[in-house]
Amino acid sequence: MSARILVGRGWLALLCLALSGCTSTGLLRLASSADWVNGAVKIEHDVAYGDLPRQRLDLYRPSAAATAPRPIVIFVHGGSWYWGSKDLYRFVGAALAERGAVVAVINYRLHPDAHLAESLDDVTAAVVRVEHEAARLGGDEHRVFLMGHSAGAELAALIALDPTHVRAAKGEPVRGFVGLAGPYDFLPLKDEYLREYFGPPERYPASQPVNVVSPLSAPSLLIQGLDDTTVWPRNVDALATRLRDVRVPVETLMLDHDDHSTILKRLARPYRHDDPVVDKVIAFVQAAP
Repeated sequence: MSARILVGRGWLALLCLALSGCTSTGLLRLASSADWVNGAVKIEHDVAYGDLPRQRLDLYRPSAAATAPRPIVIFVHGGSWYWGSKDLYRFVGAALAERGAVVAVINYRLHPDAHLAESLDDVTAAVVRVEHEAARLGGDEHRVFLMGHSAGAELAALIALDPTHVRAAKGEPVRGFVGLAGPYDFLPLKDEYLREYFGPPERYPASQPVNVVSPLSAPSLLIQGLDDTTVWPRNVDALATRLRDVRVPVETLMLDHDDHSTILKRLARPYRHDDPVVDKVIAFVQAAP
C-alpha cells in the first residue's frame, strides 16, 4: 500500500513510520486503530458462519435506534487472494455503520489453503448467515449488498453478478454490488500461485466477473482510481460495458488522483466525514427500495 494514503496528515505519517514502517498491514492497522473505541458503532467480533477458523465475520451497526430496517453491507477484504484479515478493516465497518448501515466484514479461506471455489463458498455462506441475522441486527434482509476491495471485489462481484451461488445455498440474491479497485477482466494469469488458485485452466474463464454477467446480475457501483497500476482502470470499463449490454444498472466513479490504496483511505478517519466516495456508497445502498 502506498504511503500516499497518509498525505496531508503528517502526524499519522510519522506514527506509521515509527510503528509499522509503512507496510500494507501496518497502514491498515493504523487506519483501524482510530476506530478501536467508537461510541457511534456497536461491534460483535468473530461471529461464526461456518465451522472452519477462517469462517468468521465482525458485525458493525449504529448505536442509535432506527425507525426502519437498515441496509446491510457485507465487505470482502483484498490481499491478492492469499493474505488479509477482517481485523485490518475495522475502519470500513465503522465508516459505513456511522452513516446508517449494518456492516459485516468477513474473513474467508485464502491460497494456498483454498482454491477459488472454496473462497466463493465462504462468501456465499457469509451472505446467507447475515441474511438470517438481519432482523436481530436491525437490518433489512431484502437489502443486502456485497462490497469488496481489490481481490475481495472480484469475489464479491462473482457472487453478486451470478445469483446461482446464493440461491444454491438457500439464500436470497444480493441487492447490489460495490467494487473498489476490483479486477474483473484480468486474463491471462501471470503468477503461478494464481494459476493454481483459479485453476485448472478450464475454470479460468469463470473466474472473470465479466464472464458471469447476465440480466439477473445485481446493480453495481464501480469505483476506480485512474492512477491505479495494480488493477488497471480498463477492468471497470469492461465490466460496465457488459452490464450495460444486458441492461443492468451500473454507475462508475473514476477518481483522477487515486491509486489502488487511496480509495481505502477515504473510509478512514478523518477523511470519511467529508468524502464524496463515502457519500456515493451510502446513497447507493440507501436508494434501493
